[in-house]
Amino acid sequence: MTTSPRADHPHLVTRGPALDRPADRAGNQGDPGQSPARKAAIVLTALDHSLASRLLAHLDRAAVEAVTLEIAQLGPVEPDERSAVLEEFHALGLRRLRFSFDDLTRMSDADIQAAFHDEDLLVWALALAGSAATIRAKVTQALGAGRALVLGRALEHLGPFRLSDAEAAQQEIAELLRGLHDRGRISLPEPDPREEVVV
Repeated sequence: MTTSPRADHPHLVTRGPALDRPADRAGNQGDPGQSPARKAAIVLTALDHSLASRLLAHLDRAAVEAVTLEIAQLGPVEPDERSAVLEEFHALGLRRLRFSFDDLTRMSDADIQAAFHDEDLLVWALALAGSAATIRAKVTQALGAGRALVLGRALEHLGPFRLSDAEAAQQEIAELLRGLHDRGRISLPEPDPREEVVV
């Protein structure tokens, strides 16, 4: 299955959350006086040099210049501010790490609408064809009548499919959503506290 070449598609799984985007739409914005560039500078100066360099390599030129300038002007950072920024960074990364296709049921309708694009229609259809009825119902409800009708027709004309192809489509959609989260376009749901992260 080929991936749409849209810029919204993320292929950099190691992309650092909140390094090149506005504060998280879910309301986890920390100090309103902190700019995203300042937060990024605090995170990068707290990381191992090699890891910080790897994260910077995934940013565009304008973001790198903004963050580099912020690092140069940073000065001393209060321990409380550093802790708060690192905690926010960790929480955003945890959302990304734990997010799976099944978590669509816990996303807002607005975020699902923002993530659904016509060029990805067949991928969405295949992913939903192999999913639970609750997930299909959630997406259909979120899209509204017009777009849900288009999706329904795509599902009807899908024909036979392999479960492995549906699972691959689900992974593709999940990665698309993670990338949109990285860019500040949508917000992923909070991780389920009952889940454990396997490192």
